[in-house]
Parts: sequence; structure tokens; C-alpha cells
Amino acid sequence: MEVPNPTTGVVGALRSHLLVPAFVALVAGVGGVVFGFSHDDVVTALGALLFIPSALLLFGIVAKRHEIGPFGSTSRRTD
Repeated sequence: MEVPNPTTGVVGALRSHLLVPAFVALVAGVGGVVFGFSHDDVVTALGALLFIPSALLLFGIVAKRHEIGPFGSTSRRTD
């Protein structure tokens, strides 16, 4: 029985094109929150928070497609 190499999924995930918008959304969200709080603008900070779930969702899609982390295949089967 051959054991799969866990680094092959990670390397494949790093080549995914969905990581670009996920990273941009994460940077925009965190940057907007920091900018809003540093300029005492709560509306900007709260609006920027809407980018964070989108970024996390895109990162999760990449992880699920490449079976990384808790989305990896297991050898156990449920009956």
C-alpha cells in the first residue's frame, strides 16, 4: 500500500489561480479595518470586514479542491 505524499497537495494548491483573489480580498479586508480604525471611521472598518469571509471562503475552496488539512481524504469509511 502506497502512502500519499502530503506535500504534493500543498504544491498543487499554491499553483491555484483562486489564491490571487483570496489574497487580495484578505489584504483589502485587513487593510480596510486597520485604515478605518486608525482614522476613527467605523463605517469603513465594518465595510472592510465583509471582505474577510470572502477570502476565507476562497481559501477553503482551494483547500477542498486539493484535499489539504481537514478536507483531506481519510482511509476510514462510514457504513
